[in-house]
Amino acid sequence: MSLSLSVIICTKDRPDDLRNCILSILNGERQPDELIIIDDGKFDPDWIETKLSDLDIKFHYRRKSPPNVNASRNLAVSIASSDILSFIDDDVILDPYYYSSVMKAFEEDHTQQVAGITGVIDIYTNPLKRAYLRLFGLESCRPGAVQRCGEVTLVRAGEIDRPTRVQWLSGCNMNFHRGVFEKYRFNEQDSGYIWGDDRDFTYPIGKEYTLLALPNARLVHKKSPVSRSSARNLGRMEIFHLGRFFITYLPHRIGDWFFLGWAFIGIFLKNLLNVFNYQKGLSGFNQLLGNFEGFAQFIGYVRRTNGKAAKG
Repeated sequence: MSLSLSVIICTKDRPDDLRNCILSILNGERQPDELIIIDDGKFDPDWIETKLSDLDIKFHYRRKSPPNVNASRNLAVSIASSDILSFIDDDVILDPYYYSSVMKAFEEDHTQQVAGITGVIDIYTNPLKRAYLRLFGLESCRPGAVQRCGEVTLVRAGEIDRPTRVQWLSGCNMNFHRGVFEKYRFNEQDSGYIWGDDRDFTYPIGKEYTLLALPNARLVHKKSPVSRSSARNLGRMEIFHLGRFFITYLPHRIGDWFFLGWAFIGIFLKNLLNVFNYQKGLSGFNQLLGNFEGFAQFIGYVRRTNGKAAKG
């Protein structure tokens, strides 16, 4: 069974990253049937149109405002016409066999139980940092797992050797059957750069359907510093968005609250230690301030949530 592919890139003020990303797509063994760019900035699409002029690839470009990555994704869903919708970040570089691996997996799934697929990220994380994250429950030994506190674990290149079921998909590369969007939509309640939005969207899907990670679908996520949130706002989201996910999607037994609190301590301590790092001192300080703001916001959220539950 042959399936069509729409590649969706939501971007803001990263023209060089976006060009490199698109070149990696066009250099792939399997090219998309459709390319959709949703722009919250001021990118000039003429380069892409010229590049695609001799290729049998539909191209859609939309500029929108205000910035909101999830609103951009929902807009792209309304435009896309293919069987498989692929969302990739504009600062990603794909391996030439990325889409051939992804599409083969979808096409060979005759039961159509696989709702989403992600690749493996070619990234190095210091073993001491990973040990720290695991100590505080901020990462698992199992690739693609969601911890009891709500934190997630990346699927890194070299850590799996076969298609592996995961509990969430990383937002830098998410591929879905079109049918997913008959029931699910990205949540537009936050704005701008959003931390944890991929977990919020894909974890509920993984509870109902199968999500897979493929060892042969490799990519590099460069994590461009452009158009990212301030350190202070990132610190706020680290705490508040994690707590909100915990309240919304995970069990609330006493032991589970312990794991959330322990994870909060790990996040606070991480940024406190960064304050004394001469390279990260200022950003660590601002992120730590954001942690306190996020914790206060989370306490308010818990009170409102419990208040609504009591009235109900």
